[in-house]
Amino acid sequence: MLNEQPDDPGKGEFLKIAPKWQVLFIVCLGIFMSTLDGSILNIANPTIAQSLEVDLQQIQWVVTAYMLAITSTLLFLGKLGDKIGSNRIYTAGFLGFTLGSVLCALSSTLSGLIAARVFQALGASMLMATGIGIVSNSFPREERGKALGFTGSVVGIGNMTGPALGGFLVARFAWPTIFWINVPIGVIAFLLAWRLLPRQDQVENDHGFDLVGIILFGLSAIILVFSLSTHAGMDWRLLLLGSLLLLAFYYYEMRTPQSLLDLGLFKIKAFLFGNILGFMIYFMQTFMFFLLPFYMERLLGYTPAQSGLLMTIPPICLAVTAPLAGSLSDRIGPARLTSVSFLLASLAFLVFSLMNAETGPWHIILGLVVFGIGMGCFGSPNNSSILGAVPKSKAGYTGGFIATIRNFGFALGIALSASLFTWFFTTQQSMLSYEQAYVLASHRVYLVAMGFSLTGLLISLLTGALRSSPDKAVVEEP
Repeated sequence: MLNEQPDDPGKGEFLKIAPKWQVLFIVCLGIFMSTLDGSILNIANPTIAQSLEVDLQQIQWVVTAYMLAITSTLLFLGKLGDKIGSNRIYTAGFLGFTLGSVLCALSSTLSGLIAARVFQALGASMLMATGIGIVSNSFPREERGKALGFTGSVVGIGNMTGPALGGFLVARFAWPTIFWINVPIGVIAFLLAWRLLPRQDQVENDHGFDLVGIILFGLSAIILVFSLSTHAGMDWRLLLLGSLLLLAFYYYEMRTPQSLLDLGLFKIKAFLFGNILGFMIYFMQTFMFFLLPFYMERLLGYTPAQSGLLMTIPPICLAVTAPLAGSLSDRIGPARLTSVSFLLASLAFLVFSLMNAETGPWHIILGLVVFGIGMGCFGSPNNSSILGAVPKSKAGYTGGFIATIRNFGFALGIALSASLFTWFFTTQQSMLSYEQAYVLASHRVYLVAMGFSLTGLLISLLTGALRSSPDKAVVEEP
């Protein structure tokens, strides 16, 4: 639980803002910095590959290593935040991310850049693991959805700022500039967090850390992502091995007193089903974000600038919708809004599945607007529902778990969508022209995504009452 009053008078004088809004501002700085970095890098990857004289397959490791490092460490860091104070972990995250950005900017080889990105990812993981929990503990229940809605807006702002800013920086300056811009933001944010973030109560009687669980989960996540190769298709042996390791992780966690996986939280229906729905929404949304730019540029002949401009539509819609959805969820509960989110996503995938080689921009814009509004309706209500159902002492862990689910969903979604498209395209190319095979493969992949989305809609409808209960479930502390 956060202390309501700062430790000294100076801490409460920052622009004369109430402490809870100071916390929200600092957390939003971290969200903006990390989302801006990710969206800029997507634009800069071709330039970096050319500069380092590597191909597309090799440069993907700059993104993949970062994503896997975050996924593998989030649960540990969330629990560490509950043990020693989430404010400390979050503050250290700014320092780690900033130092990692400096190392990225100074890298002159692919291996050096990948290593620097892993270091940067550890800082990002600290921010992701604890930020949501800190915000949740800083606001009363009736304002939590609104506060988390603001964080959703910042995600949209960071994502929509990145492509335009990245294109400008890469065109005018050398690619390391995209990492240097993180440094002043990170330094300012670190100083503010160190000075203004209130302390949190620490979990007592903790049994230590689950090293075996950390290794099992990390290995299973890495192997599962590798099994869904974007170049060679699915590797069923690796997929089976990763699944077995994930199962072994679960059974081990049931039997160890210092478990990384807080099984008590899974007894809370809002936590359980909220995270299942979170995995599904983040897993399926990569089908659009990853594949659609390729379709626009390779089949429709759009320039990267044109496709990049269109791809800013979903984050803009999300930035507008998220705070409205957060405030609305405080009044009507999250269940209706998450169901609307899956319904709109299903409609958007249907629109994308109807594209052909002559599809005009308004067809794409329609799908992107519907998809963006759908995404804006999900994150804030769902996170508010999850965090509102768990004890405040578990907020750091819960925030880390939510972020783990998000990153794991992103990683598997990108791998599976690319693998499915490659398989559909390869099997049809011998019988059809390139253009026809490409359209048919895209059509089938988006229908698969729509199937996932409709499944999420069904789960949301069936579990709505369980996730809307205002009573906080009681979880026994370790």
